[in-house]
Amino acid sequence: MRKSTTKIVGDIEAQLAKISTIVNLLEKKSSTSSKKLKDWLTETEDMLQQLSIPEASMFAVKRGELTTFLPKDSSNKRKELYFFSANLLTNAQSDLWDVYKKHTEKLENATQLIHQLLQIIYQTKQFKYDTNEDFTLFIHQIWDFCAAHDQLKALTVQILSLINKTDVLLVLAKEIEIENL
Repeated sequence: MRKSTTKIVGDIEAQLAKISTIVNLLEKKSSTSSKKLKDWLTETEDMLQQLSIPEASMFAVKRGELTTFLPKDSSNKRKELYFFSANLLTNAQSDLWDVYKKHTEKLENATQLIHQLLQIIYQTKQFKYDTNEDFTLFIHQIWDFCAAHDQLKALTVQILSLINKTDVLLVLAKEIEIENL
């Protein structure tokens, strides 16, 4: 089964948010900055592995680089380590951002297609939401209608080629404008 794109995006956003803490430690030349960076690289690698994203290996390599770093100038060891760590963090952030963009683009494209689907649904006047009705069930009914409708089936297949059904239902629930039904 395909992993949830919304989960991937959310998890990566959480990892990206942690970068400023490491940058602050590097700016202050804190002795814990290298450990924090190594921990962040490990967390990022583990997160990407759990999500079955192959770019996890890039973070393992960066972690290895940090662990094996040997300063060239023995009189400026700490300075070299801070500089190396800052460059490593910059590269790691860029790599994680690339993974993030790939998945957010999928999600954005699927959301645009879901908007097209919703515009058609609004025009059909097929659905009316009753506040006593289970909203989740209502969203499932709309999706099932679209997936079964001959003229909408192609659009639903296109959406499912980008994100899984659970994500489709989440986006549909988030984007639907009940007052337009």
